[in-house]
Amino acid sequence: METTTINKEEENLLPEESLLIINKMINSAKNKLADDGFHLIFWGWLVMLCALTQYITLKLNYDWGALVWMLLPLGGIFSAVYGYKQAKTQKVKTHIDTYLGYLWGGFLIAMFITLAFGYAHGIKSTYFFLMLLYGMATFISGGILNFKPLIFGSLFSFVFAILSVFLGDIDQFLCISAALLCSYIIPGHLLKSKFKSQQYA
Repeated sequence: METTTINKEEENLLPEESLLIINKMINSAKNKLADDGFHLIFWGWLVMLCALTQYITLKLNYDWGALVWMLLPLGGIFSAVYGYKQAKTQKVKTHIDTYLGYLWGGFLIAMFITLAFGYAHGIKSTYFFLMLLYGMATFISGGILNFKPLIFGSLFSFVFAILSVFLGDIDQFLCISAALLCSYIIPGHLLKSKFKSQQYA
């Protein structure tokens, strides 16, 4: 896999030429994320489906709603296989791809730790920190890619995280569903739509 780096010749580039190279790197990473917008859309819809299912079953006094979360490990396997296949077809990897990779890698580690130990402090604590993590990851990604829907969507995640503190345990599932809709699903579809329009322009 080839990595784009700045060599001696590029150090002598004019400012306009340097900006052009940076813009190409950003567009390359943006197109990759849009093509892989699969991950934002897939995980956004999957977790939102699980959260809403549990919310509805709890409201109807059914006790099987928690079983729906067993879809997440299956989703993780499917997502990993998809990511592996995508990585094999990627010919050029830019610095921005690397930064985003570390960002989302750190997000996954923090998310697993939150899920593993958060419930010791209750549902409110777990979902509060998850929404903060969603917001942080999409805010930074939006800034790196200069894609405002990701930035604005992340702000909603922060708002819903604060709101969740004042709600009961069952309503946490509504908060995290709304946070995912704003920070993952809508920006993911917009990014993918922009990528497709550029492809066929």
